Amino acid sequence: MLGMLWPSRSAIRPVEAHAVVGRDAVERAESALDDEDTVLDHRLDRAREEFERDQPELARFLERELDGVLDETAQALGDFLVVAVARAFREAFGPRAGRVDEGTLHAVKTTFEWDEELRRGAADELLESDDVVAIGQPHLVAFVREQLDAALEPDEDGAPADVDLDAVAVVYRAMLIAILGLGQVVAPPRGMVSPLRGLA
Repeated sequence: MLGMLWPSRSAIRPVEAHAVVGRDAVERAESALDDEDTVLDHRLDRAREEFERDQPELARFLERELDGVLDETAQALGDFLVVAVARAFREAFGPRAGRVDEGTLHAVKTTFEWDEELRRGAADELLESDDVVAIGQPHLVAFVREQLDAALEPDEDGAPADVDLDAVAVVYRAMLIAILGLGQVVAPPRGMVSPLRGLA
């Protein structure tokens, strides 16, 4: 059974119900990283080390994708989102959260790019590619969007946030691809057969 009704026009693969990260898992992941600055820095460092150990291929991909992000706010946002999203999958699925390999990464990146191109060429298309990812992983994408909105909030005087919008967009896109990849490698519960097994 799939998590939600999937758009008929989409290059992105559907997310199965057993791989949808719940709101409670997102909240637990956020809570685990939410503390005073010095403690948070330590927790982020430790969480980043765990992520690089558990998801080496995905870690290398995100490092390449975010390598050109020079804006400090966007960098901090990317660092936090990477570990928070990975932790949310571990909180939700424990040992069922699999390791993203090179083949999975290539597939989700290619289909995401294809979906973007598909929507650019359709004047009647109401959804963007990030909306499609949000249909499959609503709580995770909502969390990512909330963090982006917080980074872009005006200051106390109402002046625009001092942040590079293009850099934030790079972070957002990289996180969407990471969410897709992590969702593809969640194993079904014991005794459950995936209805999408064998589908491209």
